[in-house]
Amino acid sequence: MTAHALETCPTDLAAFVEDHFPERGIRPDGLIARSWYRSVMQHRLDPHGAVQKNILTAAELRDHQALHEDYLAIAGQGLSGLAKRVVPAGFAVLLSDEQGVTLDSRLPRQRDSYTQAGLIVGARWDESIAGTNGIGTTLAAGQPMTIHRQEHFLVSNFRLSCSVAPIYDAQNALRGCLNATCLNSDGPKEAQYLTLQLVIMYARLIENASFRQRYRDRLSLSLKPRDDIADLANEQLLALDERGRIIGTNHAAFVAYQQERGIDLLGSRIDQLLPANVDELLSLTHGGARGVRLRTLQGEALVDIGLRIPAAPPQRSVPARASSRPEHPDLQRLSGGDARLLDGVRRLRKVLDKGIPILITGETGTGKEAFARAIHQASARHAGPFVALNCAAIPESLIESELFGYRGGSFTGASKKGMKGKLELANGGTLFLDEIGDMPAHLQTRLLRVLAERELFPLGADAPVALDVQVVSATHQNLAEMIRSKGFREDLFYRLSGMTLQLPALRERSDRDALIDALLAGLDANLRLDAAVRERLRGHPWPGNIRQLLNCLRYAAALAEDGRIDLDCLPAELQQTLPPPATAAGTELAARLDDDEARHLYAALREQRWNISAVAEAFGIARSTLYRKMKKHGIVQPNELF
Repeated sequence: MTAHALETCPTDLAAFVEDHFPERGIRPDGLIARSWYRSVMQHRLDPHGAVQKNILTAAELRDHQALHEDYLAIAGQGLSGLAKRVVPAGFAVLLSDEQGVTLDSRLPRQRDSYTQAGLIVGARWDESIAGTNGIGTTLAAGQPMTIHRQEHFLVSNFRLSCSVAPIYDAQNALRGCLNATCLNSDGPKEAQYLTLQLVIMYARLIENASFRQRYRDRLSLSLKPRDDIADLANEQLLALDERGRIIGTNHAAFVAYQQERGIDLLGSRIDQLLPANVDELLSLTHGGARGVRLRTLQGEALVDIGLRIPAAPPQRSVPARASSRPEHPDLQRLSGGDARLLDGVRRLRKVLDKGIPILITGETGTGKEAFARAIHQASARHAGPFVALNCAAIPESLIESELFGYRGGSFTGASKKGMKGKLELANGGTLFLDEIGDMPAHLQTRLLRVLAERELFPLGADAPVALDVQVVSATHQNLAEMIRSKGFREDLFYRLSGMTLQLPALRERSDRDALIDALLAGLDANLRLDAAVRERLRGHPWPGNIRQLLNCLRYAAALAEDGRIDLDCLPAELQQTLPPPATAAGTELAARLDDDEARHLYAALREQRWNISAVAEAFGIARSTLYRKMKKHGIVQPNELF
């Protein structure tokens, strides 16, 4: 929920509910009443209004899912586990992202009534569209809840009874939520209690699996009170750096220490929380053990501590690779053997830890976030948090609260604990502003002031918060052109671009063969490429860059037989060798195209009969990126030439 949304809540919710909806039976002092108020006063929704299902197109959904690839891979397992237990009882199970967009689902066999109710992948359930509902209101409140039948704002959703739990990442930021919904439940709301507990348990299991995957190569602790041994939802997980400082936790640990005791976990030493000797814990990492179980007193409670010790990473000489796998390669591996990129990284190392902001530019799919993470790991701030904000993926109404946060009790309806913004969460570490070119103009002004003064005022704060962050930003857009067209502030550009690292497109890199081999080895070390396939991969223009190459190799690996990838294993866009016959107008246009990317793009558009969505999907890029490439090369449909 945004700070603005909280601020608009009335002093007397009881009067609002009684005046507007006396027949609904809603508690006047609860989260649902506040959500109803926002639905009416902020979002201007009519509970009896015509239903307009807001569902992403197939191409928009693919782009959206690509932003959450790692999250989907892990959360999908928890989604399936919950579905096995509740779908046979008539529940639909949905997984959403932090914007309320459903990314995955499991439905009962008789699907029609569920899909007609909007319980499908790609549906948007944020409060601004659907009013009070399970997914949107859970995301706004940040806590598990059941929204039962007439508690929904829209009359069209009265059939639904939704039990929902939020899912948090290791920096305590919302990633989405898990939802189990049944239709036409005649029982009371209390009948959904056990369903809600199951949903909460699987949401926590997703969080814990994501934590263990992210910190699989770090020393980590698992804390569990002795009298709570059967409660998986209360297991507290902490990841430590080589100095014993906490670099990540699961949500249960945040609740136990940060919310209940007011302890800032990230950056704290473990011996501030437990009577443990940090040096002794760290010394165990060199003893050859993989795990140790300890027992200690925490206050008056006896606590079991599971200590997971990662194996030493193997020493391998592998060409650099950049992929979507969550192992976060370092600068050396990312720079590979390309001379221009090596020179850029050499310069980058010289400006690290000098207080110089870094701007990363490059086409979609060139690995900008991977480089941002590598910059963080190579800096003196590597033990601090790495906090990322995608300015293009968060609705404009949410970016302000995401960046700046607010203090508890600062306005009616505000969370008692408040909410730290990304800037404050990144203190002592790195703030990564992805797609900075998509930041709204009014927030550009406020961000400029914060960066200039090195302090911020969260809403409701009595004093400014001093900021100590390394700012790394990234964009695929031409900021110079945006400045000329008044789409981006020139003074902010100079604040962000102390050094600019330009990432070359894949077609421009001299180490393409090494990248192909590294990505292929990461999928299956036993796979081999036919010579014709390697030649085709080497010569392809790759408008989707490394992301498209990785998707292509995954597809080819799935079709390979006996470990051999031949031409038949390649996706359709790489099967094409010559463009189809052109019309006279098309011949004139093709003759004007002066590089391989332009000619291949034109051929693919003709092959797909100018179906933009199909070509964007084949290249693994967004439609907006494809349109930009068409504009760059002057490519227009034949009927638009004259």
